[in-house]
Amino acid sequence: MDSNHVTRRGFLLKLSHLATAVTTGMFLPSTLLAAVNGRLTGAKLEDSPGQITFSLLLDEPVEHKVFTLKDPNRVVIDLLNTRLSGQLKQGAHERFPVTGIRYAERPEGHLRVVLDVAESVKVQTAMQTRGSQNTLKVTVQGSGMIPPPVEKKKAVSSAKAAPEKKSKEKPVTSEPPRSKFIVVIDPGHGGKDPGAIGNNGTREKDVVLQVARKLKTLINKEKGMKAVLTRDADKFIPLRQRIEFAHQQKANLFISVHADANHNARVNGSSVYILSETGASSEAAHLLAESENAYDLKFGGHRLQDTNTRLASVLLDLSQSAMMERSLDLAKNVLNELSKVNDPLRRRVESARFMVLRSPEIPSMLVETAFISNPTEERRLRTAEYQQKLATAMFKGVKRYHVANHANRNRANA
Repeated sequence: MDSNHVTRRGFLLKLSHLATAVTTGMFLPSTLLAAVNGRLTGAKLEDSPGQITFSLLLDEPVEHKVFTLKDPNRVVIDLLNTRLSGQLKQGAHERFPVTGIRYAERPEGHLRVVLDVAESVKVQTAMQTRGSQNTLKVTVQGSGMIPPPVEKKKAVSSAKAAPEKKSKEKPVTSEPPRSKFIVVIDPGHGGKDPGAIGNNGTREKDVVLQVARKLKTLINKEKGMKAVLTRDADKFIPLRQRIEFAHQQKANLFISVHADANHNARVNGSSVYILSETGASSEAAHLLAESENAYDLKFGGHRLQDTNTRLASVLLDLSQSAMMERSLDLAKNVLNELSKVNDPLRRRVESARFMVLRSPEIPSMLVETAFISNPTEERRLRTAEYQQKLATAMFKGVKRYHVANHANRNRANA
């Protein structure tokens, strides 16, 4: 597998890169690995040219068997003396050739995970370990050719097309959401929560609302896109309600807009963050997440549960791995555009445990537009011109993401 590709994915879950054993369709010898009561604590799917890699995070290097079956085609992964910690998301997946994922806990104490595949595939496995972290990687190689069922259906004569119009057939119920790309914009703080306050009295909650409104206007002018604000007035909304609102709107993206503060008034520049499942990418990111999360608790929000069981459940939600990859793509696009407006605080996307980004089904990011604690940036943030520049930069990043995402969906559905 391309090591560069693994490194990129490693940013999200920090998986090990040291292979210690390779096996294809057979058990590891019991003399090398004693049976243990292992736990499956995480899982993810990764794309790379010509193949899909299914990574299973384990607390022990368990005995396992991986093999393929036909009629229908599937990849079977048996984990001996292993139990599931959390809930593995089952159902259909659009990661060709993988079309679905199932699992079952067997009476003898084994865990069986099945990957439904669209064609006959080749499989390679590798157990990687680093300290107490163990990862079983199952690499699925197909033909590399995505079948075009939609194109075949379109290849009908005009004579046959007419009756279909008369029947008013609507076979795809998900078409309306695809035709409107919904972006939920979340102006941070509000109401009794002013957020950060500049030396000249500028309140974060006010300036980010103005930036959010301008971003909404730009998005709504774009064909096929629609923006909705979590708040369009000076009101306090707990973080959990902001997340729930995004789900109610069936959002394709979630953007939380803020204005940073620092005890050092010379610190300046924009920064962009995504959710981290395992810890912050830097101490600064960790402190910022703690600060933003603390506002919610201080002004009447509720602490989100973060027990080991819940975290395991989040890690096991395979849709979140894909969403985090998309979040990273989105954040990179936006950070690149913001760097043209001001000198960014950091030239890479950071990650931390922001409560407001904890939505496993929606690509999300948090944008710190500028430092309200910096006199120059505070003065700029008060002007409509600078607010417009920030909104335009974010819009360009979102639009680039939307174009790429739409193209990927077309290829996947082709």
